[in-house]
Amino acid sequence: MWVKQAISWFLVFMILFSSASLLREPAGSTEDWENPYIDVTQDLWSYQYITELNKAGVLPSSEKFQGQEEETRGNLVLYLYNMDQGVFKDRKKSRDKKKEKAAPNFTDVTKDSPYYDAVCWAYQNGLVGGTTETTFAPEHSLTREQVCTVVARFAALEEISLLQVVEPDQFKDSLYIDEYARSGVTACQMAGIVKGYDNGFFQPDNTLTREECAAVVYRVMTAADMEIPEGSAVVDLTEGAYDSLYDNYQDITFTALVPETEEGPVTFFDQAVFIGDSISMTLEAYCGASGALGGAKFLCAGSMSPTNMLTGKILPEYPKGSGQKPAIGDSVAATGAKVVYVMLGMDNIAYGVERATKDYLTILNQIIEKNPGVQIVVQSVTPMADSSTSYSEKLNNEQINAFNETMKAYCQDNRWYYVNVAEAFKDEKGFLKKEYCRDYGSMGMHFTYEGAKIWVQYLKTHIPQDLL
Repeated sequence: MWVKQAISWFLVFMILFSSASLLREPAGSTEDWENPYIDVTQDLWSYQYITELNKAGVLPSSEKFQGQEEETRGNLVLYLYNMDQGVFKDRKKSRDKKKEKAAPNFTDVTKDSPYYDAVCWAYQNGLVGGTTETTFAPEHSLTREQVCTVVARFAALEEISLLQVVEPDQFKDSLYIDEYARSGVTACQMAGIVKGYDNGFFQPDNTLTREECAAVVYRVMTAADMEIPEGSAVVDLTEGAYDSLYDNYQDITFTALVPETEEGPVTFFDQAVFIGDSISMTLEAYCGASGALGGAKFLCAGSMSPTNMLTGKILPEYPKGSGQKPAIGDSVAATGAKVVYVMLGMDNIAYGVERATKDYLTILNQIIEKNPGVQIVVQSVTPMADSSTSYSEKLNNEQINAFNETMKAYCQDNRWYYVNVAEAFKDEKGFLKKEYCRDYGSMGMHFTYEGAKIWVQYLKTHIPQDLL
């Protein structure tokens, strides 16, 4: 989604900015400039942002840029400091030196740190604070709302006039933006520096990758050269300028449980990856043979419980046939998926619902940390057959139902989607229907191809509409 937004907003800025500002050259000639990053190629959506910032001396040179890594607090203030001291060094600024704070005394940013001067500058000018009174945490990742806050303060510090390109608009989760960040987010949205996701959410707590952060910093840098047409509206960068807008915003109710709708496009699943244990392996085999879910990818393995995944005992192979079994967050990233369907838990429920959900949540959060912006869709664990030899006091349909209800509640709290596929397979007593059970009379929990066919149809008629 960020790629689409980056391209669309780049086109907006191509119209608004003169060619001279887009081809900004730093002090001195760039005729002999060579791209220092072996992983920044012209086919990247972020190529111009990264290379222009490097030419300007804002981004330090290194062998690799590692654009998919999460951006850090230390790097962001370093970029802005480099811009202030280099690109904007001759810019007129009427700063009130009396309001500058004393140099901080952060124990994790000492004078020999490459971030020291930048952190002191940013702290003294009110761009950032510490994570505690004595720590700055330069290696901590940045959230979307944090970046908006810092860059809005930076634009105000540099007295950059930001042209208003869109009206302020509520995101579906605007009321989940921390109060300190609300005006900064709105200012950046109005100036076209950031945008919400295609589904109407802003996701303020999502982290930014290095290339996403580069795009934001570049837009601020080029805005400084922009000529504001006479009579045009500019963004108010005063602290708290747009806080009052939030008083009129309505809380848009989020419902985790996905309702039945008309059958959606199979192309939706081209951006999806399915994570599951041996139960999901039948779905994988069926879709591999039939293409029933389009280009959906699968990360499945037998007995792959959340606990086994956390210990590294069992992980899915990716790429298939490679023998490699990366951490699940890395595998999801390698697939490029934007939507992650997960069904796990059958092998953990016997250890108790509390432990099973705890480990499940840890896995989901690891996926999100490695893949900011992905949408999580939890599928309910399917029931066991009435003939199952695995049926016991600790593992039974009552426990499965309790686990599913607990996970549904966590989905509601975390704004994840919950697809209750289990209901498609229950008989009148809540057991797995015999006609869908491949191992009826033994384990009594795995599916036939006919069951997989029903599963696919259920998924197609229960696509989260916000994600279309």
